[in-house]
Amino acid sequence: MLPVVGVSFILYITGIIYIKAESDTSKDHYATFPCPYLPPSNQIPTSVHKLRPGDIKVVSALGDSITAGNGIDADTVVGSLIQYRGLSWSIGGDEFYEKQITLPNILKHYNPNLYGFSTKEGNYEDVDAGYNVAKPGAVSSDMKDEVNVLINRIKNDSKVDINKDWKMVTLFIGSNDICYYCTSPLMYSSENYTNNIQHILDVLKEELPRTLVNIVPVLNMTSLGELNDRLTCAISHLVLCSCAVYPDTPGDKEDIIQLNHDYRQGLIDLISTRRYDSTDDFTVVLQPFTLHVNIPHTSDGEPDFTYFAPDCFHFSRKGHSAFARSLWNSMFQPVGFKNTSITFDDHLECPNESRPYIYTHKNSSPTGNSSL
Repeated sequence: MLPVVGVSFILYITGIIYIKAESDTSKDHYATFPCPYLPPSNQIPTSVHKLRPGDIKVVSALGDSITAGNGIDADTVVGSLIQYRGLSWSIGGDEFYEKQITLPNILKHYNPNLYGFSTKEGNYEDVDAGYNVAKPGAVSSDMKDEVNVLINRIKNDSKVDINKDWKMVTLFIGSNDICYYCTSPLMYSSENYTNNIQHILDVLKEELPRTLVNIVPVLNMTSLGELNDRLTCAISHLVLCSCAVYPDTPGDKEDIIQLNHDYRQGLIDLISTRRYDSTDDFTVVLQPFTLHVNIPHTSDGEPDFTYFAPDCFHFSRKGHSAFARSLWNSMFQPVGFKNTSITFDDHLECPNESRPYIYTHKNSSPTGNSSL
């Protein structure tokens, strides 16, 4: 890890604040909604394994600056400090699918009365944040506070019937744990990471009935180094994640790669215990589309910076759209047959009357998702 963070931070603030992000002029991430309408269930389902997309009434999210929406619409590096929560992949509700692809903007095609999504810009305490309680810089141990904020917010909201309304929570956390690993290997060990996740999932199971949790594994953080031919990216990564992007030795890099793997495997092992499948009103589904992801490239073989915010650490509108599509597609792929890479094209899975339900462990058998 290079010992020049202080100098680099000064350069970061004073020298490159006016460097613009590479714009995406293709707009190929904007599209007409491709799926036919699928109505909600005739009656409110009593099982989490029988949920159609239109049955989801409430959306919420836990996480870090990616879910907070940092830099999505930014033109400069400093603009990456702005939290564009309304455009966030898993919880943003600004605009509509044809303008910005997010999970709520997809779900709104099936339930126009969807509730809880975030809008506009601001922090997690703003009223426009909705049930997006993600905080920039958060690590897995911070999820204990986030989940308490979320539960209290839902319980104190007269618009939500906690025992009747079906809720969806999306959890994506771990990038900062890996970035901070060099400062305290014990604190950010894979064992502690998994224990932190288990704790908050246990709390959600206890406190939020009628809930389906999507959990998304951490990305490969060392791959960010592929962007470092651009000075802006190199300095940003030195400031934001030097541990993973600038390891001191090849051995240190291997340690980070192993840590990244162990974080993911810990989640896989935890969910595979079926600890969260003991009742019909709660489950957790691992959505593994981040497991085998490479930096996207242009047709010329160069890194495609249009997927990234100006700081090359966070994602642009296009990047969040790809994340949202990938999450949705994973939700409608059976457990054991889910994609393990991000959907960079326009493909969107379309549930239908023969396979209408969001896939869980219990309904992923050949006949388990059928309504016929």
